Amino acid sequence: MYNVPEQLAALNKTNVDAFVEFFGITTTSTERLVDFQMKTAKAAFAETVKNVRTLSTVKDPQEWVQVTTALAQPSAETFAGYARQLQSLAAESQGEFARYVDEHINELNKQIVSMLDQAATTGPAGSDVAVAAAKSAVAAANQAYDVFVKAGRQVAELTDASVQAVASAGVQAANSATPTSKKKAA
Repeated sequence: MYNVPEQLAALNKTNVDAFVEFFGITTTSTERLVDFQMKTAKAAFAETVKNVRTLSTVKDPQEWVQVTTALAQPSAETFAGYARQLQSLAAESQGEFARYVDEHINELNKQIVSMLDQAATTGPAGSDVAVAAAKSAVAAANQAYDVFVKAGRQVAELTDASVQAVASAGVQAANSATPTSKKKAA
């Protein structure tokens, strides 16, 4: 016989466990991001104070140009590093969420197929057609999910590559602007 109350109780327990796991991933990801932001803010403040103190000692316009140009390059590199690390944290969190979803989708599929198999064996005569149709719908949904996951991974890879390229271009632009500014100042 098909025991619905026991299966619902098991499903509820699984859902509570899944929620706790999801909340744990969310909390850990948020904690890493907040920690990174706090460290970055402290470092940026310290760097700004150092730069302001350096600029406060400047005595003429030519020296001002040289000092500001010299300060621009490390700032661009720092920003590029920040962007790369932020992207890395986001990719890490996205990977954890993707793993979580994959595990739970696979488990849900197993449960649905198991329930459909039980319904086929305990159901009335002729219910085989309905069960087969339901299994076909589950298979189609799984294929759609696979396509969606592959597209999401491609978007994540493109985003990572774009962040890396923009960060590198920014550093290169700051590096190439540095000699030009020095020549103009001279």
